Amino acid sequence: MGIIERKEREKEEMRRLILDAALRLFREKGLDAVSIRNIAESIEYSPATIYLYYKDKSEILSALQYEAAAVKRDHVMPAAAIENPWERLVEFGRRYVDFGMKHPDLYDLLFITRAPMEFIENQQCWTLGMAVHSFFTETVQACVDQRYFKSTDTETIAYTLWCHAHGLVSLFVRERMRMYPEEKRQELAQKSFAMIVKMAESI
Repeated sequence: MGIIERKEREKEEMRRLILDAALRLFREKGLDAVSIRNIAESIEYSPATIYLYYKDKSEILSALQYEAAAVKRDHVMPAAAIENPWERLVEFGRRYVDFGMKHPDLYDLLFITRAPMEFIENQQCWTLGMAVHSFFTETVQACVDQRYFKSTDTETIAYTLWCHAHGLVSLFVRERMRMYPEEKRQELAQKSFAMIVKMAESI
């Protein structure tokens, strides 16, 4: 490996170290309570080192959210290969819930952590997230077109299903399911989503 390649690898390793530390601190303390100095101290470097890679905390947040959005996309979009729209919708929802449970920190960062929406909407992660959401609503529309739902209000149907899935995952991510045995929590969430989808047929 040449000098240039080694230096680039070292840069990528440092970026990864910074992002991993920031994600952990955002989850533990909340976005507003974390500073560049906190991140630097957690990896035992000076704040000046952080600024060599990211101009401010917002840029770190942007990088993390883009990564989270990409992982989410890769997790849910295999559902696109399913031809039948109803089966595609069910599989998309199942994968959405599964993503949140397998990657709670990333889900928290995308959908729960408070961050300025004006900033997020100008970032690549927003474009990526909207593309996935458009696929979801288009799948709901296909189900409406084929009369899987009694209602023709695609927007409300999609919003209702998303709200339910988000609620399930949020309870899990923020550890608010402790009244249920740990080994049953994921199964319970998946069964609940399957139930709401079945109920939606009568909407």
